Amino acid sequence: MNEVTGDVRMMKRLTHFDEDVYAYLSSHRDNHAPVIYEYWKEDESLIVIEEVVQGNTFDIVINDRTMPDKEKLKLFVELLEGLRFLHSADKPIIHRDLKPSNIMVTEKGEVKILDYDAAKIYKADSTGDTTNLGTAGIAAPEQYGFMQSDPRSDVYAVGKMLADAFPGNKKIQKIAAKASSFDPADRYANAGEFSDVLTGRISPGLVLKPLFPPPGFRTRKWWKILIAMFAYPFMLFIIFGVTSEKSTPAEIIETKIIFALIMFGMLDIWTSWTGLFDILPFVHHDNIFLRCLSKLVFSAVWMVLMCVILMFIEGLLSLYVPK
Repeated sequence: MNEVTGDVRMMKRLTHFDEDVYAYLSSHRDNHAPVIYEYWKEDESLIVIEEVVQGNTFDIVINDRTMPDKEKLKLFVELLEGLRFLHSADKPIIHRDLKPSNIMVTEKGEVKILDYDAAKIYKADSTGDTTNLGTAGIAAPEQYGFMQSDPRSDVYAVGKMLADAFPGNKKIQKIAAKASSFDPADRYANAGEFSDVLTGRISPGLVLKPLFPPPGFRTRKWWKILIAMFAYPFMLFIIFGVTSEKSTPAEIIETKIIFALIMFGMLDIWTSWTGLFDILPFVHHDNIFLRCLSKLVFSAVWMVLMCVILMFIEGLLSLYVPK
């Protein structure tokens, strides 16, 4: 107890710790983490004085079948916002032991991530974790010594909890399955991308998929590579080969640009190349008929939109550019 203010605080004696984690938390406060008032080393231990957080553990979110899905989802988004705070540090903080008992929902409905005993600062030049910590069944596979844990390790743990919280929701189960993929490369890249998928939005923090390798070469399946080897030259032929002798140089250039946008936009819709169109409804539906139908509709809408833009630009050129 603080003898001056009368506030009750928690004192921890840690034997496993990364002092840099507590240095960052003490100097950077966030609603999703307890306040670290002070800390110091004592022999081989770290003494930490931190805020006492009152409320219920995240078990209530996982196990309460009467809680509306919308309310549960809101709390998971709050959890991911807390991870975004940790991962956005100059040297990202990886919690490595996210589980319901380490996450608190306060009386005000705030989600706070507790217990940073296993947390570590991510080191880009390291190939593995110094100490393998975590909880069996929820810790990411790489935490058992396969490779260094990174923000995707925490994404894995949230994916596992998400799957437990929404047992009958196929859409969320699919999202949870991707988040908890065995290979870190198959998961969401970070908490921000995970949150964007859960809420169905594109935000400034969205990290799109890499452009390379392009569709057809990503899975390394021979038949997809074969299709890609014929498809890409054909697309380039249409873009650069189709022209008109009656068109001005400016019209030819803008026509080729629009053709390129049409071709690569439709490719993106069908293959989820950049992930830009992933928020469109039904494009990842479990029913293959609805999935293909939605992609056909969105491809047609994309083509019409590009053609309208083409006609608009041609109209402007006819008014302001002499032939």
